[in-house]
Amino acid sequence: MVQEVPRVLRTDRVTLHSLSSLTVLTVVFLIAFIVSLVLAVIAMLHGVEYTRPNRTRAPSPFFNLPSYAAFGFGFGVVGYPLATRTHLPPWAVLLIAGIAGVATVSGMITLLARWALRGSANAVTDEHEIQGQLAVVTRDIKPDSSGEISYEAFGKKVRIPALPISAKQLPAGVDVVIDRIENGIALVEEWAVVEQRL
Repeated sequence: MVQEVPRVLRTDRVTLHSLSSLTVLTVVFLIAFIVSLVLAVIAMLHGVEYTRPNRTRAPSPFFNLPSYAAFGFGFGVVGYPLATRTHLPPWAVLLIAGIAGVATVSGMITLLARWALRGSANAVTDEHEIQGQLAVVTRDIKPDSSGEISYEAFGKKVRIPALPISAKQLPAGVDVVIDRIENGIALVEEWAVVEQRL
C-alpha cells in the first residue's frame, strides 16, 4: 500500500504538469490568433508602407505586417485545436503549428502575387488597356471584310483581326489607332485622321 500512494501522486503530478503546459500553449495560440487579426486590420486600414521603419529600401515579401499576421493566424488556428484536442507533446504541437504558420505565409504571398501580377499576361487583350494603342496594318483592311493589325505590348508582338471605323480601305503598312475591341476584332482608325483631330 505504501508503494501505491507515491505512484498515484506521481501520476497526478505528470498530469498536472502536462495540463499546465497545454494551458500555456492554449493561451499562446489564442494570443497569436487575436494579434494576427489585429495586425491584419492595421495593415488593411493603414497599408504596408505606413508600418515600414526604413522606407528607403525595397519592402521584404516575408518580413512585413501582412506576413506576420498570416503567420500568427496559421500558427493560432492550427495550434489551438492541436493543444486542446490531442495528446501530442508540446514540442510537436509547436512544431506543427509553426509549419502551419509558414505554410500560411507562403500561401498568402502566392495569392497576393497572383492577384497583383494577374494583368501581366492577359493585359494585351484587355480592351481598356489597348484603347488608343498605335498599330500597323499587316493585311489590307476593307470596309466589308476584316484585315489584320499588329502592335507591340509588354515586349510581345500581337496580331489580331481588325475592321475600319470609317468606310475607308486601309492598306498594309498604314499606321492606325485601336479604338476598341468587339468580339475579338479591333475597330481601328487611321492615325492621320486621329492626328488631325489632335
